[in-house]
Amino acid sequence: MIYLSTFSKILAPGFRLGWTIASDEIINKLTLLKQSTDLCTNVFSQYVAYENIHGGYMDKHVQKIKKLYKGKRDIMLKALKKYFPKEAKYVNPSGGMFLWITLPKRINIRTMFQKAVANKVAYVVGDAFYPEDGHYNSMRLNFSYSSDEEIVEGIRRLSEVIKDELARTYEQESLLTPGI
Repeated sequence: MIYLSTFSKILAPGFRLGWTIASDEIINKLTLLKQSTDLCTNVFSQYVAYENIHGGYMDKHVQKIKKLYKGKRDIMLKALKKYFPKEAKYVNPSGGMFLWITLPKRINIRTMFQKAVANKVAYVVGDAFYPEDGHYNSMRLNFSYSSDEEIVEGIRRLSEVIKDELARTYEQESLLTPGI
């Protein structure tokens, strides 16, 4: 078993330093692989991470961001409940920085993206997270960066785009399928 993680989500955004937990045999092979791909890891970032962990700052910081992210998650969930159509499915994540949204299969999130951007809102397309085709009807929304007001407004704007897309695709489906 190999466990990989990063400090970028718990110490600082964009902090490009990670760690691995694995058997000695796997760590030795990963070390050789790493040495063949670059000369060295950023020593300064290693020092910063070390000091944060051993100085006791990391645990305090993680507790602080957990509380912050929970509040932002709850604001996004409340906005989703208020604005999103019932066809949109999502779960209440127990942690993290993102919500996963799934729309009906007839909606292609990738082609809807330009409409969303034109409405001044963006998301990450769901198929970017899968090595094989599929999940074109899913998206990932981040709640950690935006202000509380921006979260609510972004969800409101995105819901307009989704509702328009649902109506458009329903009309197309109705034209193609007799009796709908």
